[in-house]
Amino acid sequence: MVATILHTESSIGWGGQEIRVYLELIHLQERGYRMLLACHPESELALRAEKAGLEVWRLPFRRPIDPRLTRQVHHLLTRERVELVNTHSSVDSWVVSLAARTARVPVVRTRHLSVPLKKDPFSRLVYWTLCDRIVTTGEAIRQRFLRELRLNAAKVISIPTGVDLRQFSPEQINGKRLRHELGLEAATPLVGIVAVLRSWKGHRLFLESVPPILQQAPQARFLIVGDGPQRANIRRWIQEMGLAEAVMMLGHREDIPEVFAALDVVVSASTAAEGVPQALLQALAMERPVVATDVGAVAEIIRNGETGVLVSSGDHRALADGVLRLLREKDKAIGLSRRGRRLVQKEYGLETMLDQLEVLYRALLA
Repeated sequence: MVATILHTESSIGWGGQEIRVYLELIHLQERGYRMLLACHPESELALRAEKAGLEVWRLPFRRPIDPRLTRQVHHLLTRERVELVNTHSSVDSWVVSLAARTARVPVVRTRHLSVPLKKDPFSRLVYWTLCDRIVTTGEAIRQRFLRELRLNAAKVISIPTGVDLRQFSPEQINGKRLRHELGLEAATPLVGIVAVLRSWKGHRLFLESVPPILQQAPQARFLIVGDGPQRANIRRWIQEMGLAEAVMMLGHREDIPEVFAALDVVVSASTAAEGVPQALLQALAMERPVVATDVGAVAEIIRNGETGVLVSSGDHRALADGVLRLLREKDKAIGLSRRGRRLVQKEYGLETMLDQLEVLYRALLA
């Protein structure tokens, strides 16, 4: 009998978290599950899921405590015979978990970010009582749950986001098309950051690292790939810092494998909140050398001197030094990037993530 599983997401944005929800929906449906999605009516996730042929409930997630919406969700869970719920953000977790409890449906709460956990009674209610299992996107986040909320270790499971190695294949994609589009020669050093334009993604820090890099590599050029609420601020900073000739903002791109293939160095400058970033896993899968700040669970994949260069968060000069080192030491960069791809192949492939989720879901469904 086909199991019916509901994923919920109240965010309206489109970043790593929403992409992971989408991947789980699509690929678990391919594995034979009936996958449903409940999300905000205005979300990008809703549009993409419907386009992919998924069943989508557009629900007005506005506040955590919403008795009317909770009753509506309870009705939907019962009518559609949902057997398992997986929530992903704060508002939907409250609304849907309360409904699932009254409908006697098991709940998985996925925690994507490493933001500090609140230690008030409400957090304890969410994580102790309203969910059966917690999935984190990195072991560092899992350890924070165990340490700060004193949860049973068996309740919290780390399942990092998986990368589709067929899509992110350095053998098939070389980045020439993007360089041609941008009018860049093959020999032009190209450094980039691929991330949603949010404050904690560290775009200001990235821009502060550009002048020291240009002092020693004046031909280098820099890409900012992504869209988000900080777009206007970042554009203003580029002008104020006199970097308009060196830095290009490409906005949102769907051809992310092509973007990574075109880069000589990938930078992650985050200052907080990271789990295991999808962009870094994708960069490693494309055999790109990485310089990243040590926040959240980043160190689980960017192992300093082994799969990349790891620097202290907030230190733009360390970031610049790391980039310059990889631009100068080509053999070192190649070695890091090859070990990075092997790490993804071994531990962070899409099928690995799906296998782990299936084990968890089957245990709860049983």
